[in-house]
Formats: sequence, C-alpha cells, structure tokens
Amino acid sequence: MTDNGRRNWLLVLPIAGLGIGYLLLLGYILWNSALGLGQSDVTISPTPMPKRVDLWDAYEKACTVAQPHNGQLVSASTQWQAADEGALLDGATTWSFVFYSPVNGESLDVAVNAGAARIVNRVRTWVAPSTMAEDNLLAGPQDALLTFLAYGGRTFLDEHPQAVVDMHLGASNDGTPIWSIAALDYEDRNLLSLSIHGKTGRVLSETPQYARR
Repeated sequence: MTDNGRRNWLLVLPIAGLGIGYLLLLGYILWNSALGLGQSDVTISPTPMPKRVDLWDAYEKACTVAQPHNGQLVSASTQWQAADEGALLDGATTWSFVFYSPVNGESLDVAVNAGAARIVNRVRTWVAPSTMAEDNLLAGPQDALLTFLAYGGRTFLDEHPQAVVDMHLGASNDGTPIWSIAALDYEDRNLLSLSIHGKTGRVLSETPQYARR
C-alpha cells in the first residue's frame, strides 16, 4: 500500500466509527422510545361517584355516635351543589344531624356519609332546643322534594343551574316537623324557599312565588 493510500485509510476509519456509533445511538433511542410508549399506555379508571345514603340509614348511623351522649334528635339537613331535578330525586351523598344532650347541656353535630358517621362539633347549649320524634324521618325527603319542584323549584333550577339547594328538617315550638328547602344562586342572589309540613305535605310558606310547571 502506498503512503497516500495508507493516509486515506487512516482518515476513513474515524469517520466509519462515527457512523457506526451514530447508528447504534439512534437504534438505542428508538428502542427506548418504543418501550416508553408501551409503558405510558395506561388505562385511567374514572373517579367513582359518591354513594347516595338514605335518610333513615344515615340517622341510624348517627345514633350510634350520639347514643353514648343520650342525644335527642333536633334536626337533619343536607345540601346539593349545582343540582338539577334528577340529582335531587336521586338522593343525597351526606346528611348532617343535630342532637341535643340534656345530660351534658350541649348540642352535637353529626356528619354521615355512606361509609361512616362522626361527631364534627360540640356546642354548649343553655336553652334546650325543640326535639322531634324519629318517626318524622320515616317518610324521608322525597315527598318534600317533589312539592318543592312543583312549587317553582323545577323552574328555578332550570333558570339557575349553578344554584345551591339546602334541605332541612326541624321541629316548630309545638313539635310539628317542618321541611325547609331553599335554592340560592350565589351569582345573582336569586332565592326560592319553601316551608312544608312534614306530615301533611302542606306548603306553609313560599318566597318568592315562581311559575309552576
């Protein structure tokens, strides 16, 4: 081999080495990319919807934590955020109860969901509140909600889809169970509220009056 040929060969060797190294590096990158694509192809399960809890079942759970304090039922309440008619009739995911403990002279706030019940607050009470019999819960909220929808609630929710709906069952001074249902749109401050007799279903008050349909 001539001197010129030897020099040309020595120049080719580094270039060929670089080419082979580049091909190896490219193959490595492509291989890892393929593996990465396979690993990232993961199915994400949708977040499960909260379970609905029946009013009577929620009350029985609440009694388990209020009973050691000799708690007497004062009220039950729940709330829906941006709910439509179907969501209301489908039921609530949480219930809140207030019990009065005459022995301790305090009120107990008990929160209940489908999983458990727990005391979330205890307040010293100097004047005993009106309590009510537990059988007032047996009918549940369904009839009161249907009355609310018929007395303008359906129209209100259609016109205010972001409204918050509060529902409360308590006793009047003479022990009459009364459902109070209020829908409020926090943006425009529009409000619809009804008071309904817990046993007869008669509407006691309505503010304001909405078109019924």
